[in-house]
Amino acid sequence: MKRAVISLAAVLSVLFLPLCVPAQTLLDSLFDPGPPAPPSRVAARQHYFGVENVDPVTGNVRKDRVIFSWFSNTSLAVALKGRVVLLDAFINNRQDTPGRTPTTLNELVALKPEAIFIGHGHFDHAELAGYIAAVTGATIVGAPEHCDMARGDAQAVLGPTATVNCVEAVSRSSAPGAEVNALEVLKPDACITVFKHVHSGVAAPDPTNPPNPVEPIPDPRDPVLFPPGPGPSDGVSSSGDGAAGALSLFYQFRVNHDNSFTFVWHDTVGLKEQAGPLSLYDIMRALPLTDIHFGSIVSLGFATNGVRDIALYINAVEPKIFAPLHHDVVSPQSSSPFWKLAVEREFANHPDFHRPQLPWLYDHYDYLRPELFTIDYKAPHWRKDADPLRPSGQCNWGV
Repeated sequence: MKRAVISLAAVLSVLFLPLCVPAQTLLDSLFDPGPPAPPSRVAARQHYFGVENVDPVTGNVRKDRVIFSWFSNTSLAVALKGRVVLLDAFINNRQDTPGRTPTTLNELVALKPEAIFIGHGHFDHAELAGYIAAVTGATIVGAPEHCDMARGDAQAVLGPTATVNCVEAVSRSSAPGAEVNALEVLKPDACITVFKHVHSGVAAPDPTNPPNPVEPIPDPRDPVLFPPGPGPSDGVSSSGDGAAGALSLFYQFRVNHDNSFTFVWHDTVGLKEQAGPLSLYDIMRALPLTDIHFGSIVSLGFATNGVRDIALYINAVEPKIFAPLHHDVVSPQSSSPFWKLAVEREFANHPDFHRPQLPWLYDHYDYLRPELFTIDYKAPHWRKDADPLRPSGQCNWGV
């Protein structure tokens, strides 16, 4: 009898073929198909969202995750089910080349976001929004006054023919809390609730609140480790000190999947309440349950009332997790641990308050670290039980 001779390569191909094909199919299913993207887009998205989360050919971001990447102050790049958006658009200590903040305006443009959500219009939040929208085609989302500002900012640099698409989230000149609106900007992947709240201000000390001073101490090594370089030469700036400046919006995003992952984002905390049928806190308490709350921990009144206002916001939103924003601009040079201590003391002073998990974002160490907040939005951890005091988090768009 003749013995059959089978090569090792043939054996391995038979053994591994059934394993490799499904694995590749699974990998392909994580990304939407598309044409090859410019190398600059692939590189920018890999920098912001992680090499493992970005298709190296199309530049598409995996669609089974929500990924947050902090790039200074209250600015976040978000990949939501593969759709790339910006929440605010500002780079602290911006330069032509990456500096202490390891990104540039050109890299934000290369990300090619489809939308830019504006929290409020001051330069340290919306400075780059109009320009990025004009050159990429991204849609601005904000108040009508923010739309005016973004168009003016774009035209100041690019000329009078520059155009900016804008979705008006609330009515012009409306009062804080007067409208609670639903946005379909990211339909069918996420539903968004928005209302106008109040920019931070200076209020008299609250005699009912125990003193809780914030004492940021700068790291003396910081200027040596990150020597400041020349500012940007591109001429991009903002007119955000006008009517749009302090006009502030509060957003909740709900991923459209089985009543699952939800996040809140706002870039200021206002101490004052508006006159009307509902207080701002009542509106927050009436929102669907929130998983992660990204919020400014800095108020203009922190010298008198510390972090009281963000504690009130957190107590009304009741998130599972709270992540801080804005501390790096007000007190840079690695001083954020002192803000963290202040927030922890505030909850210790009010043991009846809702207390979330408090992971921290440390400037500059946590800039562009997507692994900190890469969320599997289908995970059972995010699923919500029925709450008689809050509505469902599911999107109600009908058929």
